[in-house]
Amino acid sequence: MKKLTGKVSSRRRNNLSFMLIPHNTGNVHTIEIKNYRTTLLTATAIMLVALLMLTGYTLAVLKQNRTLKVEHAKEIEKIMTEKAKLEDFIASQTNQLLENSNLIAEAASTKDSTDRAISQIKEEYEKMVVSYVDKNFSSIKSVSRGSSNDSSFKDNLSELRALIKMVEDAKLKEDDVESKIAKKENELKNYLDSLPTYWPIDSMEEPASDFGMRLHPIYKRRIQHDGVDIGSGIGSPIYAAGAGKVILAGWNGGYGKCVIISHGNGFKTVYGHLSAINVKVGDWVKKGQLIAKMGNTGTSTSSHLHFEVRINDVPVEPTQFLEKR
Repeated sequence: MKKLTGKVSSRRRNNLSFMLIPHNTGNVHTIEIKNYRTTLLTATAIMLVALLMLTGYTLAVLKQNRTLKVEHAKEIEKIMTEKAKLEDFIASQTNQLLENSNLIAEAASTKDSTDRAISQIKEEYEKMVVSYVDKNFSSIKSVSRGSSNDSSFKDNLSELRALIKMVEDAKLKEDDVESKIAKKENELKNYLDSLPTYWPIDSMEEPASDFGMRLHPIYKRRIQHDGVDIGSGIGSPIYAAGAGKVILAGWNGGYGKCVIISHGNGFKTVYGHLSAINVKVGDWVKKGQLIAKMGNTGTSTSSHLHFEVRINDVPVEPTQFLEKR
């Protein structure tokens, strides 16, 4: 066997080798890291630098947290200060509300007293007006029911209209419909509407036959004529002399086709010798409403309207009520 000879290098190699040996048969792999000391030192230096950087970051975060805590503490202190101010404001407002509630209660009590006083004055005023109206209205009613002469009725009719105007002016509000005065005004107007004062035909000619004793054109003897005969145009419109309820609408002996209207307060009007009737029994008619047409039915010699006014079923002079239109 030959002896190995040669020069051995005195320089050491600073290599680091890793051998990978498989459990089974196979090749052995070797990983060689040259100058491993240098590499190790470099890695250590990198780790130290990273550690320093991490430490610096941590210290910065801690410093920032301390700053945030200080700012947070200031914010909390500010919030608490504002909270205290708000609580003081709420307490002040609460006290003012309590004081105002007392003032409001006193004002409400004063208003109630004022309202009661106004209501009492208003009630006394309404009683005074109504008492005055009733006093005058009663005398007007007595005259309108035929207890006086023609001029007295016409005068009192004017007084009735003046009384209605006075009541209209006496109302405290124009749109008042509930007060005693308003109700009295309505009563007066209804009474005026019910009075048979509306001329029942369009023609304004004088009656062809007056109320009272006359020579009957058919019977040829003097008998009482209970109404007036007016108009002559067959088919001419006939109007209600006053508001009321129809109590007869049909044939009525010598009256022929006839309408009778009850106006209340004892008043009735009779419309005879009609050619046509436009209403029926039970109808409520307004003053001036068309109710029939002029004719020549019943005991009649020509076309005309026989018109009567009755008070408590007693015929009275109709012209003392009728007004020219």
